[in-house]
Amino acid sequence: MDGVQALAEADPAQLGEYALVGVLGRGSQSVVYLGHSASGHVAIKLLPAGDADTQRAVAAAQQVTEPTSARVLTTGMYGDRLYVVSEYVQGVSLAEWIRREGPRDAGQLHWLATSTMAALAAIHRAGIAHLDFKPASVLLGPEGPKVIDFGIARWPDPAVVPAYLSPEQVAGHPAGQASDLFSWAVTMIYAGTGVPAFGEDGVPAVSHRVLYTPADLSRLPPPLQPILDRCLAKRPEYRPTAQEVLASLHGAGQNRPASAPPPAYAQQPAQPAPSKSSTGLVIGLTAGIVILLAAIVAAAVFLVKWPQQDPVAVATPGAVVTTPAPERASVAGRWTGSYVCNQGKTSLELTIKETSPGEIEAVFAFKADPSNPGVPSGSFAMRGRLTEGALELNGERWINRPGKYVMVDLRAALTEDRPSAIKGTIVGGGCSTFTVERS
Repeated sequence: MDGVQALAEADPAQLGEYALVGVLGRGSQSVVYLGHSASGHVAIKLLPAGDADTQRAVAAAQQVTEPTSARVLTTGMYGDRLYVVSEYVQGVSLAEWIRREGPRDAGQLHWLATSTMAALAAIHRAGIAHLDFKPASVLLGPEGPKVIDFGIARWPDPAVVPAYLSPEQVAGHPAGQASDLFSWAVTMIYAGTGVPAFGEDGVPAVSHRVLYTPADLSRLPPPLQPILDRCLAKRPEYRPTAQEVLASLHGAGQNRPASAPPPAYAQQPAQPAPSKSSTGLVIGLTAGIVILLAAIVAAAVFLVKWPQQDPVAVATPGAVVTTPAPERASVAGRWTGSYVCNQGKTSLELTIKETSPGEIEAVFAFKADPSNPGVPSGSFAMRGRLTEGALELNGERWINRPGKYVMVDLRAALTEDRPSAIKGTIVGGGCSTFTVERS
C-alpha cells in the first residue's frame, strides 16, 4: 500500500488480535501502525505511557459515529502503553493534497469546511475536544474527508512550530473545545491559500503571531471570511461553538449572509441603518449632537488657551492623582524552576537583568534535581531581547562548565507584562522545555 513503511526491529509484531503490517507514521510521542485481522485493515496508534484522562477521552471518542470522522473501534494495552484502534482510511492527508494540487477553490473549500466541522461538532457533542486539529488530521478517502486522531491528543511538543495551535495552547494554558475552532480556521486558511496563516519560520516568531497578530483572510471566499474571523478570536470565550459554525456554513453554502456576531477584533458591533420612518428623528438628534459638539469644542479651546503649569497631577482634598505611564514588559529578577534535557529533569535558576529597553542579560545556572541526582552543577551567561511579548535569550559564555556540556538558548511567548511564571522552549543540547517562577 502507498505510504506504508516497513516495521523496524523495535516495533511490535502484534497488538492484541491485530497483526502489524507496516508503519503509517511516526511522531515524536507516538507511532501509527497498519494492522490487520479477520475483519480487515485498521489503523492503530500506540501512545506513550498514558493516564486515566486519556483513557476516558478515548472511551468517549468511541461514541462518535459521524461519517466524516474515522471511527474509534477499540483500545488495548501494550505493557504500560495505550493503543487505539481506528477505522483505516486509505487516502491522502489534506496537508499532502494541498502540497500536490495547490489551494482549493471556493466550492471545494466549502465542502472541506462543512465536512470537517460536522466531525468536530460530533466530537464536541461526545464531551471531548480534538486539541490537535491540523491538515494532517484530515484524510481524503473514497468517501470524502474524514477527521482522525481525536480523543488522544497529548501536550504539544515545544520543539514543533505551533502553526495550527490556539493561543491558549501556545501560552501553555488549559485548552478545550474552543481551541479546535481556532485550529480548524487556520487549517481552512491553509486549504484556501496553500500557506499557514501564521507562517512556519520558527517557534518564537510563529508563537508571537498566534498570540498577537490577526490572520489575513483576504484571499478566502467572502462568505467564509466572517465565519473564520469569529473562530480566530484570540480569547477562547469569544469563539463560536462548532454547532454554530456548522449552521453558519450551511447558510454560507446557500449564499445567505450568516447572522454572525462582530468580527473577533471589532470594538463595537455595527449599528443597523435607520428606517425611513425614523429619518426625521435621526435628523433632529443629529442636529442636537452637532450643537453639543460645538459647545464642547468651544470649551476645549478655552481650556487649551488657559495658562497651565507643571506637574501634570490633579490635586484633590486628601489625595493626589497622577496619570501613570504605560507599563513596559519586564522579566528582570530571579527565577527558579526546572527544564528537561537528554540528561533528564534538571533544576534551573535564571537571573535576568535589563540593560536597556528591550535588551536583557541573564545567568543560566543549573544543578541536579532531587529526582535526578546525577546531574552536575554549571552556569553560563546569556544575552538577548524582549520585544512585543517574545523572549529570546542566547547562550554567550561559560561561567562554570562541567565536562562537555553545551550552552543552550531560551525562547518563550509571554502573555503578561509582569508574569509570575514563564514556560518556554530550550533550543539545543537535546533539550525540550523549561518552566520557571519568579522568586
